[in-house]
Amino acid sequence: MDIQLSILQFFQEIRSPLLNSIFLIFTISTEVPVIIGFTAYMYWCLNKKYGQKMLFTLVGNITLNTGVKEFFRAPRPIGIKGIDSMRVSTATGYSFPSGHTQTATTFWTSLAIIFKKSWLTILSIIVILGVGISRIYLAVHWPIDVLFGWILGVIFTILLCKIFDYVDSTKKYWILIILLVVFILSIFIVNSNEYIKIFGLLTGYVLGYIVEDKFIQFKTDYIPKGKIQFSKNIKLNTHKSDKIKRDITRFLIGLITLGLVYFGLKYILPNDVIFNYIRYTVVVFYAMAGVPFMFQLLNLD
Repeated sequence: MDIQLSILQFFQEIRSPLLNSIFLIFTISTEVPVIIGFTAYMYWCLNKKYGQKMLFTLVGNITLNTGVKEFFRAPRPIGIKGIDSMRVSTATGYSFPSGHTQTATTFWTSLAIIFKKSWLTILSIIVILGVGISRIYLAVHWPIDVLFGWILGVIFTILLCKIFDYVDSTKKYWILIILLVVFILSIFIVNSNEYIKIFGLLTGYVLGYIVEDKFIQFKTDYIPKGKIQFSKNIKLNTHKSDKIKRDITRFLIGLITLGLVYFGLKYILPNDVIFNYIRYTVVVFYAMAGVPFMFQLLNLD
């Protein structure tokens, strides 16, 4: 603890307006609105399979992170004598392991795995390290929280990517059900209402993925509606413009209706552990299967 405290105090001593801005940008880049916006656009508009894989790694890691946090219930350094923590409004829950760090590690590791570009791998490493260090710089996590956020993020993301690829190619959905059962059994070990609520994310994903993959099967590839063009260049430009319009329409409809479902259920359902679990399950299920089904109904496929 003395070494960790010394590390926090070191970063506190080198603070400056420039470093404050840099590390705030790093930490904000991995918060919920940014991650949701990017992954939703990837899934609904750019590349369905890439989006599904990224969302799987994210909900899996978030569920795991919450379970570990609720099991250890480690206190944060916030309020410790001699420590001046910053941006504490987003530092909720327990400390170990760092949720921001594990989420950033998950997001950027999955991007590097999916696209396999050297420049993206380098960028991913920079951002992953930057987000982790930012949590220490802001003094909202102990160094060991960040270290295990990195470790769990990398290991579990690689594992989940392999599981997704295998299930998606073989259609052995029972593997996902077994994964759910494992997390269900861990509820009795963790013994936390917060973990049960967050487990709804993984439940909604698994059910939504299976329903979409078996029955909806929407596409992100753009297939133009048989327009007659006299110029090849005009035709290509028109198709590109049509795809952009379709993608923007999809994204806006998806986000708006997803927000309505989330806040509507939050208003209707009681603030109870079971109903919170149901709310999270329904919201993610709607994002995975309901929104794509709406695209088909609105002829946006």
